[in-house]
Amino acid sequence: MLIAVLPMFGGLFAYIVDLPPLYMLAKAWPVLTAPLALIAVWRLNPPYRPLLLAACTWLLGVTPFISVTQLGNDVFGALASTAKIWPLTGAFGAAASLWLVRPSPQDLTRAVGALAAVTFGFLVGAWLFAPDALFQQGIADTKVFLSDAERGRRINAPMMFGILALFLINRSFWRRPALWKALLILGGLVAMVVMYKQRAQIGGTVVGLGLGAILSLRRWQGPAMMATAAVVIAAAIPVVLWLGQSAADSLGGSLSMRQIEAEHALAFLNDQPWRWVVGVGSATRVGNVTLGDIVGAPFFFPSDLGWLGVVFEYGVIGAGLMLALHLVAIRMAWEASRCGQVVGAAVLDYAIFLLVVSPVVSVVLSPGELATVLALSWWLVRTPPAPSDAASGSAP
Repeated sequence: MLIAVLPMFGGLFAYIVDLPPLYMLAKAWPVLTAPLALIAVWRLNPPYRPLLLAACTWLLGVTPFISVTQLGNDVFGALASTAKIWPLTGAFGAAASLWLVRPSPQDLTRAVGALAAVTFGFLVGAWLFAPDALFQQGIADTKVFLSDAERGRRINAPMMFGILALFLINRSFWRRPALWKALLILGGLVAMVVMYKQRAQIGGTVVGLGLGAILSLRRWQGPAMMATAAVVIAAAIPVVLWLGQSAADSLGGSLSMRQIEAEHALAFLNDQPWRWVVGVGSATRVGNVTLGDIVGAPFFFPSDLGWLGVVFEYGVIGAGLMLALHLVAIRMAWEASRCGQVVGAAVLDYAIFLLVVSPVVSVVLSPGELATVLALSWWLVRTPPAPSDAASGSAP
């Protein structure tokens, strides 16, 4: 049951047009699980309920009508543009599902491990055996088999549970060191660098692994964090001073495109400064207008702009609500990590990971991941392990 529903609440197939049945199910999932969401809202009352309801009210209820007035969008197109936010309601549906299934932390650990095995198995298998023709398709036909001049062929697999498993193994390693755990972490990172090639996610994974190691050092946490910060700052200063523009050039066309999109976004927001507060809404291909038409750019995707893109669509109000939800997720995951289970600590690392990558990976592009972290944290806090389990740490 967990293996079936967790990826759906995570919204992992919301953009995978390569698998039409799962793609359509992912789009319909928030509607299909609406009764579960109602159960969570009215009966379970998770602590993030008021903030999440406020966020959904603004993002799903208010913003579409702002887009009608600001972008000239039709009502149907404006409402359709909210589809990418629907998975955020999964924080309620997933909480109700966990309440009904009542998994133990060990059940969640096994489910994450199984999903990670499928994730990395597909990543490696697709890299080795996928025919070249699949990488020549247009973006309308594939979101998985990608190719570009800077990175070459790459597999854009949904990596949530693969990364979460790396965090879980990392936490387990620092409790009970073993060579095979270190090799699994190294193998996962190599697969991501060679085959996945999403720079922000890879960097965020490394940060998550490092923080997980530091937080596992117990009484040495403070010195370790200060030493790490000193090393990072010391390394960053010469990079910024010496590399200069060459560092930007090495990132290729993706950075140049983002710079152009950012300039158009800033110009449009500054044209009427109150747009910074409430945003201008969004548009979708089923509507009668595109954002590119509005801002005067051939290609314009707010999801490329991180938090600036969130402000563009939903204003400082919407961005503030989403940031608050991420901070609540980290706080709740911190509480879950203190229950003694490795899976709780891994969820904390993933909550931090989501915030680390948010300047590049828009928080409204895959809100199902945040929703799943909120629900898992709530359940792990609600169902602490037995004293004997907590003492052992239940490390795999």
